[in-house]
Amino acid sequence: MAAQLTATGYAAKAAVAAASAAQAPGGTAGDLRDLQHELFAARRAVVMFGNNVNQAAATFNATGQLPDWAADAVRLCVEAVTRLDEVISRIDRQLR
Repeated sequence: MAAQLTATGYAAKAAVAAASAAQAPGGTAGDLRDLQHELFAARRAVVMFGNNVNQAAATFNATGQLPDWAADAVRLCVEAVTRLDEVISRIDRQLR
């Protein structure tokens, strides 16, 4: 059955199976869901930053100058990483 799935499909199926089998510690399913949403949002921000980096690199290669918005993109990346650090800290506190 696994051979018929894409790598993404297999990973998704395995993640759903693992989540279904696991009990949230101390009834914290809502908290874990909130943390999951935070991680998804942070991931989207990092992906968007990666797209911005590609666009900035293309502009730099073509013109020799970074676009005006490059500093804002770096600031947003720092904010996304800070959010990830906060979520990781919250997860760490819940696991202790």
